[in-house]
Amino acid sequence: MPVWPGTAVTTAGSTTPPRAEGDDGIEWAIRAILDAPSHISPPMGRVSSSTVVLRAYVKKAAQDVRHAAAGLPADDPRRAAAESSAAEGLHRANELGPGSGLRSAFDYARGLALSAQALRDHRAELAS
Repeated sequence: MPVWPGTAVTTAGSTTPPRAEGDDGIEWAIRAILDAPSHISPPMGRVSSSTVVLRAYVKKAAQDVRHAAAGLPADDPRRAAAESSAAEGLHRANELGPGSGLRSAFDYARGLALSAQALRDHRAELAS
């Protein structure tokens, strides 16, 4: 019988994806979630560990992005985009949760990964 019913996965597999050379620590979590096929959830251990890393990153990066965006003029579209991404990321990290079951946890982690990716991009853009 498959370990993960409905997926034909008969082994739980590794809970942490391999790190790439020069990986800053968040890339593996983003890749673990966003590179997974949307119709097959990764193992629960991978989803859980990625969620912890993503949630912590989103909380910190959102604050950093807000601080960096505050230095831009109020009418700058980059400021509005950065503040919007920060607000959305904080909402996902602080107000939402993984719900009940693997599918719900995977969907939540996917949302966090998308927020983390957007915040990472804003952080890089605002730093230059």
